[in-house]
Amino acid sequence: MQTPFGDLDPRRTALMSMADLDQALRRPIGRRSLVKGAALAGAASPLLWVKPGHADVPPAGTHLTFGADPSTEVAVSWSTASNVSNPLLEYGRSKAYGSKVSVETRTVRGTATIYHHARLTRLLPGTTYHYRLRHTGGSTPDRTFTTASTDPLKTFRFTAFGDQGVNATAAATAARIAAVKPAFHVHAGDLCYANSTGAGGENQTYDAGVWDRWMTQNLPVSTQGVPWMPTVGNHEMEPGLGPQGYDGFLGRFVLPRNGVPGAPNTWWFRYGNVAVVGLDGNDASFEISHNRGWLGARQDTWLRTTLATLRKDVRVDFIVVAFHNCMYCSNLVHSSDGGVRSRWEAIFDTFAVDLVVNGHNHSYERTHPLKGGDVTAMAPSGATVTPATQGTTYITAGGGGQTGYPVNLSPASYVVDENGAKVPELATWSAVSTEDYNVLVADVTPMAPGRKATMRLRAIKPDGTLIDEVTLVRPAKAGLRPRAPK
Repeated sequence: MQTPFGDLDPRRTALMSMADLDQALRRPIGRRSLVKGAALAGAASPLLWVKPGHADVPPAGTHLTFGADPSTEVAVSWSTASNVSNPLLEYGRSKAYGSKVSVETRTVRGTATIYHHARLTRLLPGTTYHYRLRHTGGSTPDRTFTTASTDPLKTFRFTAFGDQGVNATAAATAARIAAVKPAFHVHAGDLCYANSTGAGGENQTYDAGVWDRWMTQNLPVSTQGVPWMPTVGNHEMEPGLGPQGYDGFLGRFVLPRNGVPGAPNTWWFRYGNVAVVGLDGNDASFEISHNRGWLGARQDTWLRTTLATLRKDVRVDFIVVAFHNCMYCSNLVHSSDGGVRSRWEAIFDTFAVDLVVNGHNHSYERTHPLKGGDVTAMAPSGATVTPATQGTTYITAGGGGQTGYPVNLSPASYVVDENGAKVPELATWSAVSTEDYNVLVADVTPMAPGRKATMRLRAIKPDGTLIDEVTLVRPAKAGLRPRAPK
């Protein structure tokens, strides 16, 4: 087991108990690194280049994200405990590599860790690439990732949850993702809890080293080549890291450059017949006001334009929207946020969004399909829903690893209004609710002649036990036939 700055070998983690893994992940950063962190505390913005140093340290914290087109664009990110010389990424269709790409290096105020990012473009669709990270004095073993296929008939799987943190249960949910082998994972915010307060502003408890332990914890997934597509939660509003507190998040992730103008934490991409849109829920929240309205009309306009474009795209059957704050949840701690409802529910209805994934409440809850806040059909576990006519399904998948919240066992719930007041309401929209830790697994089957497009959703516990299941169905588009694979 290496330090939090070193990559954790997935073969060793499989043989460790969760308690031992938790202890290893919480191992304190050494005094030398803390001194360097103090020296960097006054450094420039995380988005600026830094001059390479000469420390011989191992690459660590590897993670992948997609570009705007997952069939041709992938970003590889990693970290080092201090400055290094000549960082680069080698890649190719075999272990011979043959190509290399320049690296963008970023610092984050308050930590000695240096973050490196390589954007790979013009890749071949449906292709497995080998890659290796290198710098003077350090390298990683050979690893692989696979670009999205352009075959319109190809089935695939993705996973989602929010509110993970760094602990034994969070490591278990990561291990479950690794076990089900998705094409990608969507994270609905509150990633690591380096900011343990989550209210925004400067008077918060913050430990930047938690980020490195979180990335180490998730290596069994990232080293399999599974991209993590994150949205921001309230715990990503970190003190001293920009007006919104997002500089730490942005220093560590490379995301598609197609989001709200001026908000690189928002994005969308299309994988096969599924489009995934990532929003900033903090901008719309009535419950937590720190970033309320910082994007405002810009985000709403971008959302309408993006959804309109996706609904016109004949390649898109399902639209999934992810953000942190709950549209519909009856959990006792946060329940529902009237801000995101008032801003986006009508937009989701207009463009027939199929699925909305939230976090924030540390539990699992799924609604019956809704239009305008009204239940259009009863959908118990095992049901089939037709979003085109019945409306949107809202899922709170906030059981990624942080301490669970108690669920509400009665239909009484509340929604937070613009004054921060908890207004009582009946949760007649709730189909399934549990405080179990959970991973949402989506198995997608594209439309084919004589076959509807389906998205089978299963919520499972970290040990794989089924919690809930529902299937979303999109009928074949009139006159449309799948194109032949390239």
